[in-house]
Amino acid sequence: MDLPQGTVLMEAVAAAMDDLGCDSAVLRLDGLEMGPHNYVMPAASPDEDHAAWYSAVHSGKAARLENATAIVGRREGRWFLHCHALWAADTPKAGHLLPDQVIIAAPAHVTGLAFDGGFYDVTPDAETNFSFFRPRATETPARRNAAIVTLAPHEDLHTAIAELRAGLGLSAPAVMGIGSLIGARFTDAPSMPSPISEVLLLNGAGFDADGQPTLPALCVDPEGNLFEGNIALGGAPVCVTFELILADL
Repeated sequence: MDLPQGTVLMEAVAAAMDDLGCDSAVLRLDGLEMGPHNYVMPAASPDEDHAAWYSAVHSGKAARLENATAIVGRREGRWFLHCHALWAADTPKAGHLLPDQVIIAAPAHVTGLAFDGGFYDVTPDAETNFSFFRPRATETPARRNAAIVTLAPHEDLHTAIAELRAGLGLSAPAVMGIGSLIGARFTDAPSMPSPISEVLLLNGAGFDADGQPTLPALCVDPEGNLFEGNIALGGAPVCVTFELILADL
């Protein structure tokens, strides 16, 4: 997918999705050069109706995305994008990019996974009092080699992904996704203690030779502290939601 210089990220992705002709997609935006951009961080809830919230809007002038995953679906029938990213500016930063407030500073070619048979749709959720992506089926495919999924609060990320692979009959799927966690315990790095976070799975997420999930992840807490490591079994309960695609490549 080619994204032109000088365009708004959301508009560029929407035009490319129209040309691609698929139902939904998950994109890797690694390497994309941003001009002016706005983003938010995870934050404590201002009320008793939500488990977490968003910070005030932060702004930057220019930065390069080091790791970035964008879920592409629909909101009220129109293309919409949900993106968590790590980028390099004066200091490394991570958070939730606002896709209609990001200018692409240089021509970008991005990769990802196109999906047919269903799409992510922004949907109100009574349990969390948020509106976020939920998968909606559009057809029953003749052959199933991928699935789009959202996880509910308190589901363990590692356990759920292992169960999804088995239940869907996938062999050794690649895994891409973003969401929020109530703390995170890693097998190879110090834990993230914050009960509020923004998270993205990094390149290489999938399954090892024994069929066990390998889930390198990056987390940012409300103070902007970054945590990176491989998610441990039982160590990553979902906070609000986690959006995933699993695909045999």
